[in-house]
Amino acid sequence: MIAANKELRWIRLLLTIIAIPIVVIILKTLKAIFVPLILAVFFTFLFAPLTSFLKKKRVPLILILLITLVIIAAFFYLSVLLMYAASNSIITGLPNYQERFQQMVFDGTAMFTEMLSRMELMNENIPLLDFAQILDGGSISIPKVIANTMNVIMDIGWNLFLILVFMIFMLLEAKKLHARLHNALSADSKGQTFDTLQSIQAQIQRYITVKAMISLATAIVGMILMLIFGVDFVLVCGILLFVLNFIPNIGSIIASAIPIIICLLQGGFQFRVVVFSGLIIATQMFFGNILEPKFQAKHQNLTPIMVLISLIFWGWLWGIVGMLICVPLTSAINIILKQIDPENLISAIISDA
Repeated sequence: MIAANKELRWIRLLLTIIAIPIVVIILKTLKAIFVPLILAVFFTFLFAPLTSFLKKKRVPLILILLITLVIIAAFFYLSVLLMYAASNSIITGLPNYQERFQQMVFDGTAMFTEMLSRMELMNENIPLLDFAQILDGGSISIPKVIANTMNVIMDIGWNLFLILVFMIFMLLEAKKLHARLHNALSADSKGQTFDTLQSIQAQIQRYITVKAMISLATAIVGMILMLIFGVDFVLVCGILLFVLNFIPNIGSIIASAIPIIICLLQGGFQFRVVVFSGLIIATQMFFGNILEPKFQAKHQNLTPIMVLISLIFWGWLWGIVGMLICVPLTSAINIILKQIDPENLISAIISDA
């Protein structure tokens, strides 16, 4: 009996090893379908408390659906307005900053070249980058930036349409699916399945709620600091501070670097830049490394190294969207694996406890 169980365990492990690459290829190939589908599932879980409350109040399903869609549409409308205002400020101020950036690079290159010459390290066989060609004014054009922005907006619009379609069908089928699962599963499987779905829903709700509050607080403080120090592109940096903080580990670094670089380009290297940089970094450290772990870490149950690996993997698989949802997605997979087999090797590796 023990030998048969061991053999079954090995067979299951080998089948898993074979299945994983196939699943990854399918997920990457059908990215255009799976990304909106996963985001629709996330939105459905987020709106679950609202839909449950409205159902208890005997609100018709069609009205619940309409309320949900109106809230999502209002959120995206406000997001588009903010992005439009931010893009206008970028288009207006970008040429001046482009010239300043080029001048700083040229000055830095000249200083570096002179230092190498004094140290007699210059050699004709060592290739030097032609920064004049790389940073030529024609290489970064406003029409190209606008065209790329329009392409991104069109892509976001199409994905939003797919998300809304998936959400409509999920909300319409939720009651029927619950009944079908109730009839098809045994008593033990029924409890296990519903517990898994509730755990995943709670994880996603908590993660996104806490992350959104922390990111919003970070963005507000960062924007206040930018106003105090007179740094340009306040709205742009505020949006980036909010969005990039959803990307674990590297997101906060990039979000902090952007306003610091803008401050540096505005007036050169001054004591003002040092103070501003210190305050921005301290803000990120306080909210990201001190405050957030108190509300978040114990509930995601993932090791720090697994968070980094999931960031790289989902980012490679689905790009920026994969980076944004890597933690709750990996956490959901971990919950499912634990429900299937509490002693499975994969869950033991990625879990923090």
